[in-house]
Amino acid sequence: MLSFTRPRRINRLYAFAAVGAITVAGLSVAQLTQGATSVEQSAFVPITPCRLLDTRPAPDRVGTLGTFSAGQTQVANVRGINGQCNIPVSATGVAMNVTALNGTQPSFLTMFPSGATQPTTSNLNWLPGQSPTPNKVDIGLSPTGQMSMFNLNGRVDVIADVVGYYSPIASATGTVQAVRIAQAQITMALNSNMGGTNGNAIASCPAGFVAIAGGVEGPAQVPLNTRSSRPEPLGNNPTGWFGDVRSGDNSTVGQTATVYAVCIQLSTS
Repeated sequence: MLSFTRPRRINRLYAFAAVGAITVAGLSVAQLTQGATSVEQSAFVPITPCRLLDTRPAPDRVGTLGTFSAGQTQVANVRGINGQCNIPVSATGVAMNVTALNGTQPSFLTMFPSGATQPTTSNLNWLPGQSPTPNKVDIGLSPTGQMSMFNLNGRVDVIADVVGYYSPIASATGTVQAVRIAQAQITMALNSNMGGTNGNAIASCPAGFVAIAGGVEGPAQVPLNTRSSRPEPLGNNPTGWFGDVRSGDNSTVGQTATVYAVCIQLSTS
């Protein structure tokens, strides 16, 4: 059993990339302490993998960072829209598959929350000429939603694909008995001025469950913008998740997005 006892008010916005199918299949609760700027319980929510950064030159480049040089630290923005990702502004950390390519000397990469003391450990190691070197990395974020990456020797390119994020647990007290994923469909319709489309829906948790996370996802290549993504109702012990999407493109009429809620059932005994 997993338990948590620190109450916390909910007042946050979730925004999810409108790509791919919903992949939230479960929930784990963990203390994200390694390199974190604060210690608090967080819920891990898997997402459709997205590429946060690729430092290789065009046409492979994703994001704004370039190839690492010797002794260089680069800072990546993680929360919000960066690269091909849209990470919730409340995220305390992310889980990534990180790959090193084209290393010219034996070296390593150290990743840590921006502004924190650089750890003496490494997240990735490689030798020159070896095949691309991947590794799974869980990293806490700075208060501004950034992470730093340090390369020791030579030049190297780095690819980072986000596979999930850590979100602060909402107000709840007790022992987790069950986890459910609730979903609701949004069908886009013309708005009142015929200049685009809109739609909203609420994903309601089963009776006796509370929502601790949620979001909105839509079909790939469809320009839907999440205007609102929040607990419903606002405050403690929400029973669902509200999503409101907009588009300035009339071609999205009839397209569907999905609102989902991560729901837990608690026992106080």
